[in-house]
Amino acid sequence: MSSLVCRGVVPLTTSLYQLLPKLPYSTLTQKYKDEVAKGKLLEDPRQLILLEKLEEVRHDLENYEPAVNKGFFSKLFSSAGKSEEIQGLYVHGGVGCGKTMIMDMFYDEIHSKAKLRTHFHDFMLDVHERIHAFKQTLPASHIKDRSCYDPIPVVAKEIASETFLLCFDEFQVTDVADAMILRRLFETLFDEGIVMIATANRAPDDLYKNGLQRTNFLPFIPLLKSHCNLLDMDSPVDYRMMDPKPLNIPGGSASFVRQDSRLDEIFSYLTADKGEMKEKKVMSLLGRELCVGVSSGKVLMTTYQELCEHHHGSSDFRAIARNFSHVLIKDFPQLSIKYRTPLRRFIVMMDIFYDRGVKLVLSAHVPISQIIDITAAEESAADDLRMLMDDLKLTMSEAKSMNLFTGEDEAFSQKRALSRLFEMQCADYWDVPHKPT
Repeated sequence: MSSLVCRGVVPLTTSLYQLLPKLPYSTLTQKYKDEVAKGKLLEDPRQLILLEKLEEVRHDLENYEPAVNKGFFSKLFSSAGKSEEIQGLYVHGGVGCGKTMIMDMFYDEIHSKAKLRTHFHDFMLDVHERIHAFKQTLPASHIKDRSCYDPIPVVAKEIASETFLLCFDEFQVTDVADAMILRRLFETLFDEGIVMIATANRAPDDLYKNGLQRTNFLPFIPLLKSHCNLLDMDSPVDYRMMDPKPLNIPGGSASFVRQDSRLDEIFSYLTADKGEMKEKKVMSLLGRELCVGVSSGKVLMTTYQELCEHHHGSSDFRAIARNFSHVLIKDFPQLSIKYRTPLRRFIVMMDIFYDRGVKLVLSAHVPISQIIDITAAEESAADDLRMLMDDLKLTMSEAKSMNLFTGEDEAFSQKRALSRLFEMQCADYWDVPHKPT
């Protein structure tokens, strides 16, 4: 069974697919303004524009009949279903400007079980798992010859049979294996009637910039543009960086400077009513054992060395996020591009923890604002660009026209991780339920 199905997406069959009970209709803009009136949000004109665009998509979806199941959807949505293609939305902009928050508001108001909201990286991991599983069913002679059977359309149709709406957080292409299959994958998904909403840091033309074999990726860009409207939501404001309210835990904060003892207090506080012993937690993952720190119930206490300096991958961090609602990390150093691998590992961990509502508490060597040395990252990106320009004998204007800006994706990822770390200090974030799957 695919991991997407395990995360709650069900196949679109008569017995399994059904709309949730109809709820009173409220516009996204009205819900947003209600939150502003309560003092939970600050009104932002860019966010209002995004809300209006998503409201249009939401309205169109009410009577939508995807190509994959014409006739069946019309019975469920209305007596007069329509099969006209619905344009999705691709939203790009800086960190902390509210893209993901607004998309989640939209997603929550789509009252159907046949929808999926996921991190794009997780989605592509699932796609590759499905491709692998499909190839295992083929004769050996077919696997090497794609002309005999291409698994991409098969996998795409399988996904389209499970959901009609895909909402992606952090649409970013950095892996050559992903880049090489995106056009064929999404060509079939769009043909099957999938509607896509995505948040991203890059405009479509800048996706997979400087990537290996990018010419093979480029046809995906016009495909994306033809099926999704574009919205630039770039903003100078990072709302996550605003001063957080004190948390209802010892010390009132989720980050401390060289206070490992404070984390011991928080661990005791979070586990006091659980009646479970503190013990080494061993998780079984793909035939191997994963052991990081000690735990009690859903609370894990570990160290930076155990978590970020060992050879843990995204599947390990997903297993941790599945098993624990709170992760406390001791002895956390300042991260820098000089130690690229542990930094990248931390960024992957942050994306996964944030997406699943995991509460993170740190005892660090430096204040939270200095946890990642952003200046070093920007200098490294500039150095990489200068070296590339020297090698190719290019001027700065030529480099700009050719989109040769190495390191930009990495620098942005670091800013996003730091921004999200700030949000994890807020009471509003701690009120968000843990989402193990």
